[in-house]
Amino acid sequence: MKFGSIVALLALPAALFAENGTVQLTEVVDDKAILESEITETAQPAAVTNSETVSITESEFTGDPAIDSADAGNIDAPAEQIVESPAATEAAEAVESAQKEPPATESTSEEVAAAESVTDTDNAESEGTEADDGKEMSQEEADDELAAAMGPADSTASNGKLVLDMTKAVIPTESRRIAGPYGIRTYRMHRGVDLGLCHGEDRTIVAAFPGKVKLVRNQGRRRGYGKYVIIDHGNGLTTLYAHLASWKVKIGDELQAGDTVGVGGNTGRSFGAHLHFEMKYNGVYIDPTTVFNFQEGTYLAATAEIEQSQIQAVEDEYQKELAKHRYYKVRRGDCLGKIARRYGISVGKLKRLNGLKSNNIRPGQVLRCS
Repeated sequence: MKFGSIVALLALPAALFAENGTVQLTEVVDDKAILESEITETAQPAAVTNSETVSITESEFTGDPAIDSADAGNIDAPAEQIVESPAATEAAEAVESAQKEPPATESTSEEVAAAESVTDTDNAESEGTEADDGKEMSQEEADDELAAAMGPADSTASNGKLVLDMTKAVIPTESRRIAGPYGIRTYRMHRGVDLGLCHGEDRTIVAAFPGKVKLVRNQGRRRGYGKYVIIDHGNGLTTLYAHLASWKVKIGDELQAGDTVGVGGNTGRSFGAHLHFEMKYNGVYIDPTTVFNFQEGTYLAATAEIEQSQIQAVEDEYQKELAKHRYYKVRRGDCLGKIARRYGISVGKLKRLNGLKSNNIRPGQVLRCS
């Protein structure tokens, strides 16, 4: 007989003969349940105090100290123990309203547009960002625009002769190192002088002569001359300053020799920081080394006289030399067959001259045609 049954049988007579006559019935249960009930105590959980350490997971932080300190992330505590304080509630509502509501000060669309326009203009002038119309140009369009800007100046010199007072002229950079001379470069003319800009030296670019800013343009981060400035000097002479990191002028600015144009850099099709400096008289290019001594940081003569007929003759000689080896710059829509017919050669010979393995060509690529 089980222990529980014995206990029940012994307790029954005693209950029947109790003085008060009350009969107490004891539920007979399994001995295992009795033992479990004896060792199990029901107790209310202790309240969480401020002195206890509470574990807070990263996901429980709101980022607001008022909320995080009031609601210490007690997700494991009983529900009745978690009471939101008024401070925590107000802080939470403040955070939600700040995230959802717009700023207190409202502006009309016209005011916003005007502010953005002013900001863009200021940035373009001070930081050298693109100040043109933002239109994406092809390389051909960029080249045509550059040629037009460097064409005959607004006011041409009389008798085709330019006289420059070099004592008032300034070399446009402190650099004295010619990284690329004027003249033929493999398959094309290099129309200016490249002045290398070393790390750590002053890269400020200044106007070589007094004049008026004619064009401020960005051809692209890796296209053409990148950021450049053209100045019209009012006597048939124009100068160009290319591959700038930023410019500090805008179209129409009147400059004196030595005034800042921008900061030299490596924008456009460039493989190192340098200034590409060009001079042009009535649409004909001038070798800058015929008037400046860049290595010495001075001029060749106090007065420079430039005859248009003489510089045109120099240009013709260069063209004759280039004609000995004909080259073609691929434009959009070109194919090898079209180029070969233009120069009277076969496609096979055109591919051999340029080491081409396939018929694929790209705009801007230069092909040897003879």
